[in-house]
Amino acid sequence: MISRRSLLLTAAALPLAPAAFAQTPAFPRRPVMWVVPYPAGGFGDAVSRVLAQHMTTTLKQPVVVENKPGAGGQIAAAHVKQQPADGHTLLYGDIGPFAMNAALYPKLNYNTLKDFQPVSRLLTSSLLLVVPPGSPYKSLDDLLKAAKSRGAGSAITYGSYGMGSQPHIWMEMLQRETKGHFQHVAYKGAAPAVQDLMGGHIEVMLDVAANSLPYVQEGKLRALAVVGADKRLERLPQVPTLAELGLPGLNAPGWTGVVVKAGTPADIAAQLHQAVVQAVQSDEIKRRFGDLGVTPAPQSPADFARFIQTETERWGSVIRSAGVVLE
Repeated sequence: MISRRSLLLTAAALPLAPAAFAQTPAFPRRPVMWVVPYPAGGFGDAVSRVLAQHMTTTLKQPVVVENKPGAGGQIAAAHVKQQPADGHTLLYGDIGPFAMNAALYPKLNYNTLKDFQPVSRLLTSSLLLVVPPGSPYKSLDDLLKAAKSRGAGSAITYGSYGMGSQPHIWMEMLQRETKGHFQHVAYKGAAPAVQDLMGGHIEVMLDVAANSLPYVQEGKLRALAVVGADKRLERLPQVPTLAELGLPGLNAPGWTGVVVKAGTPADIAAQLHQAVVQAVQSDEIKRRFGDLGVTPAPQSPADFARFIQTETERWGSVIRSAGVVLE
């Protein structure tokens, strides 16, 4: 027979069971995948790994960076679209996949604000227009004079992270603004493009300052201009800004952000937002990127959605005016 004492102990314990169960975290239930539309080695990959490491501690589950480069971000976006809307897969992106692609690709396989829901903007960043150390171009003026003097058949070659990336579209804008002759060479990410630039296989490139600034300081690249900044970078005080050089209309900063699949439950999206914001404001981000022209710039999901819409409209107008269309 069950004693009266045992019954009382069992009854006393029962109210605690639901409370204990409620404290068991429902999310995340397994590792979280952080999908990057660029190969390993570039700025996007590097910053993603720092953020993922911080979020692993916050979420108490591994946050795993998965690189899926190609097709201007469409491969990565299609992959995330196919995953369950449960918050376990995030899509990292920048101005290219999240804003420019809508105007660049007539048959784009995703819609940023319909297929995904914004979590937060991450960072804004300055960029550098860089050339190899042995380049004959010592200034932006030298580069533009050469670009104007060359015919279309001998245009100055420039690299980018891929078709439709910010470096690609910005150089198209520069070509249109200055009437110079430039020839695009697309790479699958920043790392291989910068390697070819340092090797002299291409002549110029726009790159995120955090990625190329160390090479400039080591003498492996030469910087002609700072793009997307109101003042010169502290670590490159000798390099002028575009405004100083008379091209303020091209002074567009880079930015990055992260989204999840549309339909992700609000409580899970809120938890991810909190973890992302903590990560982007961490001391590690400041230590690694703080003096490289990178600024933490988190936004609420609603503000980030409005920002994406504004950037999509802004760059769409530029792209259509330039007549750039990608298949």
